[in-house]
Amino acid sequence: MNTEIKPVVVGIVDKQPSALAVAIRQASATESPLWVVHSVGVPAQSAEFYAGYEVIEDLRRSGQVVLDEARDYIVREAPGLTVDYILSTDEPVRAIDHSSTEARLIVLGSDDVPWYERLMRTKVSGHLALHARCPVIVVPEHAGSDTYSGDIVVTLAGDTAADGPMLFALEQASAHHASLHVLHAIEPGTAPDEADRERAKITEILAAWRVKFPDVTIFEVYGRETPEDAVLRATESASLVIVGRPHHPTPLSLSRPFASDILKRTHCPVAVVAESYQGA
Repeated sequence: MNTEIKPVVVGIVDKQPSALAVAIRQASATESPLWVVHSVGVPAQSAEFYAGYEVIEDLRRSGQVVLDEARDYIVREAPGLTVDYILSTDEPVRAIDHSSTEARLIVLGSDDVPWYERLMRTKVSGHLALHARCPVIVVPEHAGSDTYSGDIVVTLAGDTAADGPMLFALEQASAHHASLHVLHAIEPGTAPDEADRERAKITEILAAWRVKFPDVTIFEVYGRETPEDAVLRATESASLVIVGRPHHPTPLSLSRPFASDILKRTHCPVAVVAESYQGA
């Protein structure tokens, strides 16, 4: 049996202190090593432009500066943390996805960082939230260093199942000594008897989870609004919001426009977790 502790992996670009801060808190709370990955590889569509040897060497030197700055930040904020620094020559998606085979979770900055759009022409965090083999936490750069000062929210709305996201949410709440708010949005116009059935089903589901995680205080939260509005409102005060990964994701979106829109507009870190998640 392999009892090796899985690492928290953070993919960084130029300067993303909020993503680093979240990764540090995750690694510290779960007593995991931290892998800091920076990619200097370029995708095929950009390879011709960056084909010159001198340009590639400049990218590597710049990449090492990024890792050195990350090292300085981590040593200052978490001097006792076990950290590996990885300068990858793979393109960003491949570099981080490769690490996901061994990771307990991946932390990434938002795709709104101009570097992605300017250089890579691809949506790194959006793609990995769909396809990585472990949970992915996407961090908006405006999230402060006190990111994990509030409660955790998991949504049981939309077309995703609950088991994987619920397990991850409860693990997070337990590790960070936080309460868990289970959010279920009841669409406006839903008949009262149907709303009552939905609430009863959520209560039944949570009864079993309360037995498994007796150390976590679980609150049931209901709102008469669309799932999108409910989740976005929750990101204004939560420390982490957890949503399910769709069963049949397309290459262009996470689920309807729902999760993709959440990742663009969130006020706090958002974790995307597959139904198949079985624990770290």
